[in-house]
Amino acid sequence: MKFLAIDSPVMRVLGRLGDIIILNMIFVVGCIPVITIGTSLSALYAVAMKMARGEEPSVWKEFWKAYKRNFKQATICWLIMAVVAILLFVDFRIIRVFQGSMYSVMRVILAIILGMWILMFQYLFPYIARFENGIFATLRNALLLAAVNIPFTIVITGLSVGSLIVTLFTSFVVASILWVFFGFAVLSYAQSFLLCRIFEKYE
Repeated sequence: MKFLAIDSPVMRVLGRLGDIIILNMIFVVGCIPVITIGTSLSALYAVAMKMARGEEPSVWKEFWKAYKRNFKQATICWLIMAVVAILLFVDFRIIRVFQGSMYSVMRVILAIILGMWILMFQYLFPYIARFENGIFATLRNALLLAAVNIPFTIVITGLSVGSLIVTLFTSFVVASILWVFFGFAVLSYAQSFLLCRIFEKYE
């Protein structure tokens, strides 16, 4: 009976697992229009960070509350990041016309910009979920946070890249099931423990 008690460790773990599944599925639904991916990411991290701090948020209510609150800013930031990503992809294709040292120089420059984009992306939507700021300040601060918290940034980015690598070596069906039911929420939840520690220094 103690094993099945509401406040037992086992039941708390099962309850958290249920919250993660619900959060992940809501996030996936929120991303369907594509243009709202950024908004869904900010709402995902808003709930995940509350869970990481030991709170017991109402996943459904908290997600849509954060979704509405951050809709404008998160959507604009997502569109900016998406446009930059597309331009980088096109530029990597275009520089193939260059030869010799010019090609190498252009490739290094684009690689640096891509690295900055990746690092900024790791912090951008969690930052929007936690702080209120202008668009330019938000983008700048996301990059600065990545730069001044190198150890945390390595781990946070490693979790994202590691998840991608595991996905690439998993069958499409299994990977799809994992991401639809668990993946995004589990990743954001794991990262949120580090993000909360970082953000607490600046609050």
